[in-house]
Amino acid sequence: MKISFLTLSLILFSTYLCLGQERKNSIGLTSDFQLESPSYNLYYGLQGKHDFNKRHAVQLQFGFSDANIGFVGADYLYNLFLLKENPLIYVGGGTAYEYMTKGKGNELSFNAQVGFQFKIGKIEPYIGYKSKFYFEAESFDPNFLTLGVRYRL
Repeated sequence: MKISFLTLSLILFSTYLCLGQERKNSIGLTSDFQLESPSYNLYYGLQGKHDFNKRHAVQLQFGFSDANIGFVGADYLYNLFLLKENPLIYVGGGTAYEYMTKGKGNELSFNAQVGFQFKIGKIEPYIGYKSKFYFEAESFDPNFLTLGVRYRL
């Protein structure tokens, strides 16, 4: 039993190392500007992205806003039109947990996004448009401008 577990672990670890040569990870800064009055909230934070291949990626982010809100989120991204690498056009969807940093209250939201990502060496600036749907409040916020920059590891 121990030998088979050790063998299986060795195979999985070697597969992980081999696939690690193909993985593309990046880290960076992200910001969302709510473009709808009267609030014009700014969300800012850190983001990590993992590209599974040229089309599929996931990104994780966490941060705060100037409206005393913290957030943790995950998104799936799908890259369109692979004939051109620059700019890369993506669409995606994800979920976020937002909580009040001062006071009580939290919210779960789903979001949809579309945007452009540019590659300048190892630097990846991006700009996009995001819409959010909040479950508990049953409200829809369609106007978020997403700006950020990532560094490819």
